Amino acid sequence: MPRNDTKQSRLVTRRRFLAATAAGGGLLVTPRGLYRPAIAQTAAVKVGVLAPLSGVYASLGTNKMNGIKMLFAEKGMKVAGRAIDLIVEDDEAKPQEGLRKARKLVEQDNVDVLLGVISSAIGYALKEYVGRAKKVWVTTGAAADGIFKKANNNPYAFRSSLSTWQANSPMGAWLGDKGFKGVFVTGPDYAMGREALDAFDNTFQMKGGKTVGGVYPPLGTTDFAPYLAEIKRANPDLVYASYAGSDAVRFVQQYVSFGLGRSTKLAGYGYLAEEDTFTAQGDAAIGIYSSLNWAYGIDTAINRDFVNSYRKAYNSIPSVDSVAGYVGAQVVWDAINRLGGKVVSQEVLSKAIDETRIDTPRGPISFDPDTRNVIQNIYIREAVKDGKEIHNKVLATFDAVRDPGV
Repeated sequence: MPRNDTKQSRLVTRRRFLAATAAGGGLLVTPRGLYRPAIAQTAAVKVGVLAPLSGVYASLGTNKMNGIKMLFAEKGMKVAGRAIDLIVEDDEAKPQEGLRKARKLVEQDNVDVLLGVISSAIGYALKEYVGRAKKVWVTTGAAADGIFKKANNNPYAFRSSLSTWQANSPMGAWLGDKGFKGVFVTGPDYAMGREALDAFDNTFQMKGGKTVGGVYPPLGTTDFAPYLAEIKRANPDLVYASYAGSDAVRFVQQYVSFGLGRSTKLAGYGYLAEEDTFTAQGDAAIGIYSSLNWAYGIDTAINRDFVNSYRKAYNSIPSVDSVAGYVGAQVVWDAINRLGGKVVSQEVLSKAIDETRIDTPRGPISFDPDTRNVIQNIYIREAVKDGKEIHNKVLATFDAVRDPGV
């Protein structure tokens, strides 16, 4: 009896040892008493996403989410062998709601990285929060120039989309070189609408151009006739506009209906004539010059593959917002992949994003360490008829445009 107790005791001890070893990644006991190497279970990489999925920016948010989901799906929802867990929150394009949802993702969900945001108002608030919380955030929007400056640089916030200055400053130089002399500027009466016009105007004047007038209707204007009458009286050879969304649709349609399309060239910030406005604008959009960090017609293999895959996946045409979501996800995936799937600290992740050098549907991108703003190509585009569809073709490329951040 004592002999049997001792044997049983040794067996129990051995089983406990094996169980403890298995928990640490060593061996496992099978039901048949055989042993095999244990497979270590690794938690998923948590990516917290903020996007406006309701409210006035819901369509833009959906486009961004489509791009984000497409990139991660192409990677098999894994990075360096670890599963990717997307935790998505609707920021409703409201600063207080966006900040509340960001805190939830960071402080309750313990995400490894934050991704997203379109609204610049949320962008300003979130930039300060992630600096205090020491949580890396890669924004796919928030284009207001003031968010990413040398004076408020912190290592936790990155902009993978673009600044307003980046999109509009090159256009002033290009149109000046094209020989335009007198420009009338117009855009919505709020900070970013005016920022775009100022960035354009500075370089246009450096090329010898002159601003002959300007009007700034409120957001949501439905009748542009009084403003178009002012443009007609000024008789410029160029109009530069910074409208977006439904404002861009109405302005372009009424511009042509007013008769200005035949006499005065229309150009503007890329959102004036973008893939998601063409269906509503129709032929009124044809011939508009615009500038942005992406064009449907970029003639590279990676962009053609992106466009074809997006159209197949969503049965719709990608927009610049779709690409912004895709590229933001690309930045996050690439950085974590180079870390072997291990986000050991936010400082290590930040350094990995600082070292980003990747090719995207928009072309090559990297980050300016002085501002954490993206360095990228800016494309001068023209809306052209392509079969039954209207798309932007590339007329000129400004390589590696860096926002001065001052």
